[in-house]
Amino acid sequence: MTEIEIILLALLHDKDYYAYEIETIIEQRNMREWTNIGFSSIYNSLNKLEKKGFINSRYEKEYGSPRRKVYSIKDETRRIVKEYIIKMLSEYNRDSSKFDIGMSFSYLISKKEFYEALISRKENLIKRKMFIIEKYNQHPSAKKRPYIKALFERPIACIGVEIDWLDNFIKENFFK
Repeated sequence: MTEIEIILLALLHDKDYYAYEIETIIEQRNMREWTNIGFSSIYNSLNKLEKKGFINSRYEKEYGSPRRKVYSIKDETRRIVKEYIIKMLSEYNRDSSKFDIGMSFSYLISKKEFYEALISRKENLIKRKMFIIEKYNQHPSAKKRPYIKALFERPIACIGVEIDWLDNFIKENFFK
């Protein structure tokens, strides 16, 4: 199951939604900061999930609005979602990253270009960390809800560790 499918099913786990409501929730929760969900991919993925038999849909009419397709999760799918969440939390998954690829082939660039790229990465990490901290401080309930708190504090800590690692790597390899 794809990342977006799990996210959509997890959102539908609590309540039935139409696609635009899901888009609104994704925006409100700043989920695009840590996921790869495009607006059109929501509709495509909901249709795929329905074809695969994980969800149902029905049309509802609200006064003054056009009919909307509302999606609901099947009971047997709820169990599958919980299993995936446990798996995602418990297993280590090593995604190949662009940075690792860049490091692997850094011998192809000059030492100066390598150094400047690492400094630029560090600056971008600092900006990213500050952005997440700002969003964290603006979030109305992040510090009160452990799962939301974790979505902010973990990336802040991981970025901090990477900044420290970069500082040490630069010191050891460029200033001997």
